[in-house]
Amino acid sequence: MGKYIDLRCDFGFKYCMSDPIIMRSFLNAILDGDEDTIIGVQFENVEEPRSAKNRRGVIFDMLCTTEKGDMILVEMQNSYQKFFKTRANYYIYNLMHRKIERGLVWKDMKQDISKIIGIFILADGLAGLDKVITRTAECDLDTEEIFWDRHRKYFISLPKFKLDVNDITTKSIWINSFKNLGRMDRIDKSVYDRADEGLLRLLEKAKVAALSDEEYLRYEASMKYLEDEIDMEARGFELGMEKGMEKGMEKGKKEGMVSTIKILIESGLSISEIAKRLKISDDELNAMLA
Repeated sequence: MGKYIDLRCDFGFKYCMSDPIIMRSFLNAILDGDEDTIIGVQFENVEEPRSAKNRRGVIFDMLCTTEKGDMILVEMQNSYQKFFKTRANYYIYNLMHRKIERGLVWKDMKQDISKIIGIFILADGLAGLDKVITRTAECDLDTEEIFWDRHRKYFISLPKFKLDVNDITTKSIWINSFKNLGRMDRIDKSVYDRADEGLLRLLEKAKVAALSDEEYLRYEASMKYLEDEIDMEARGFELGMEKGMEKGMEKGKKEGMVSTIKILIESGLSISEIAKRLKISDDELNAMLA
């Protein structure tokens, strides 16, 4: 384990980013120039229940609302998913469904819904994204002007990022933290010189030594799952063909997940808590352990 928490793992991401001052710093850094400065955020229920029979529910990573009422979803995606763009849109439109009340009479609306913003941090990149940050919105195809401004998506590709020591900004410190914080033994003085309140708070909260015994056990289990996931993806790629890769990844992920589940149970977490964290049902989890 390094000196600082790895923000890519589930525990590290939620443990650090659930602090409103830390989250506010991150959001202002990423949305700088596109949105007004965010003064405060309030965290929301991350589970979007099924809206109808036979429709699946959604469990988000982090969901918060600004003082203006804008809803911001922040997702950490470690493994490659071929159709992640579709999944990102599914998340956004599920949140839109939450904002629009059942039985709404459209002609009676006095103002449009507040904004829905999705920020997707991709540890394994995404096909077609050649920049560190790709911003998308609904545009007029002819004029390229914004057609409807109520939703926007930001895809942050960590593999594309390299820290420029001659141009360190709050934004670059944040992206570097998601990519490399868990592997750092110390923080360069130049980071402290440029960090805002939220980043300074992150660098204190992210010290592994500050975790309680229970928190450390959960962090270890979460890191093991992350490492298994990364390792099994690498093993899958070695199979050389797409079909073989998918089968190898699926088998490896299942083995790694079962090992992680057993560690989480030993640390005192219930089946329901573990199932919610892994975004599966209790029955699915029990079937994996059978």
